[in-house]
Amino acid sequence: MPNQRTGGNSVHRVARPRPKAPARTFGESADWSDHRGCEGLYGNRPLDLLRCLRPLQWLKCLLLLAAPFFAWLDPTQALPGAVALQERLGLALVAFALVSSAAYVFNDACDLKADARDPLRKGRPLAARRVSLGAAVPLALVCLAAGLAAAWFHGHRFGGWGLLAVTLAYALIQPVYSLWAKRVAELGACLVALGFVARAAAGALAVGVRLSPWLLLCVFLLTFLVALCKRRAAHFEKGAKAPSAAEGRILDLEIGLSAAATLATYTLYTLATETVALYGTDRLVWTVPLVLLGLCRCLRLTYAERRAANPERLLLDPALLGLLAAWATACALVVRLA
Repeated sequence: MPNQRTGGNSVHRVARPRPKAPARTFGESADWSDHRGCEGLYGNRPLDLLRCLRPLQWLKCLLLLAAPFFAWLDPTQALPGAVALQERLGLALVAFALVSSAAYVFNDACDLKADARDPLRKGRPLAARRVSLGAAVPLALVCLAAGLAAAWFHGHRFGGWGLLAVTLAYALIQPVYSLWAKRVAELGACLVALGFVARAAAGALAVGVRLSPWLLLCVFLLTFLVALCKRRAAHFEKGAKAPSAAEGRILDLEIGLSAAATLATYTLYTLATETVALYGTDRLVWTVPLVLLGLCRCLRLTYAERRAANPERLLLDPALLGLLAAWATACALVVRLA
């Protein structure tokens, strides 16, 4: 009907064009569980898939060599032949490298949103949207299965299932860490340290030698210290201080206490009656200054240079590598000369 108010002429309202909503990008406004329309953002290139496994973190698996090193120093323990030793250690290294990579992928999948907002971790392939969850999750499952299979094959070939048990225990504590424990500073650091203890124990079980409980305790305390340093450095490298002043002071006190406990434990180990009887000398105490210098360097990297947020940067620090080489050489010389 004609419109009475306009003199019989009908008026047609023209709808105003609505502004288009900006396209949602995965990791910004889109929900993490919503993958529809985001498939084109993923490249899933082989190099990015390899980066998801964090191959640089495989350096941590070198801790498996600690037990063979101290067994070589101990004249009462017999190591397997060169070929058998390489096979045993090779399988153990492969098992722990693959299982740890599966744990890293699972941890990144749990922290997608937080990593995308974090200036340190936003470059990871999952957070940077270069690898999809549909590719990362099967990759993690394959690595986990292959790692456990390597540990099983070790037990099947050489007898004994200790390596498989330790590898399985390591795999089971990783979801606990990723889903809950890492949100509590002390508990997360404790589980990280237990992971390193599992590596050291796996090296002993792989070659069939005994590892001193003193050294396992030293490994635990040292890696507990490194985990606390990583947590503190991560807070400050983000450009923001710790959640509260009290939290920062508590972390500082815990780091100092862990460093002192590590040095005291190693000193007691070198002077213990069992150690003196085992190596025939009490002069291993001369290597304590090298351990002290290593701890001081770790604290300097944490507080002065703020490089402890990535533990692999600590492992590749030239000064720490030099101190580690000097300590191993000093231990070998002291025991062999004795």
